[in-house]
Amino acid sequence: MNNTVSDGKCLMIKTKDHRKFYTHEKNYLQLIEFSKLFNAEVSIVKVKDASMLELPDLAPALCDATYNQEQPAECQIIEIKIAQNKKSRQNILKSAKKIQEYIKNQFLKGEVVSLKKLSDKFKPLKVTNACLCTHLKLVRNDLESQGYVVTKTGGGKYTISK
Repeated sequence: MNNTVSDGKCLMIKTKDHRKFYTHEKNYLQLIEFSKLFNAEVSIVKVKDASMLELPDLAPALCDATYNQEQPAECQIIEIKIAQNKKSRQNILKSAKKIQEYIKNQFLKGEVVSLKKLSDKFKPLKVTNACLCTHLKLVRNDLESQGYVVTKTGGGKYTISK
């Protein structure tokens, strides 16, 4: 059931196809996983004369690509609670290649490669430790297929020998 808020705060969900939906702030917790899964932005906005969707009405509206909710007379973003992920597939692949080349070069220089050092070096890329472990594993497997022996020297630390 739709209701209207005449002058107040609510949540605005902006989908990646730029559709906007308005709902009550109390629905925020239910929208967290949705926003992550579908790369939707969730913001607290101050609106004037916005039609609000209740959760039972919001779900089918979000799934219907042709549904367009009327825009309020005035809408001011107060706070972006969950931003859309702007990383493209191409940027992700470029970052992965950069990380793996760095790991391989460190190994070939005879350096000890540690998860901690990788985490510190690639912090600006906002890469998780799980992701770094995967890159490390891929490089280790590649080097081992070339005849190198990868040895674990400590917790999250590796080195190679021929």
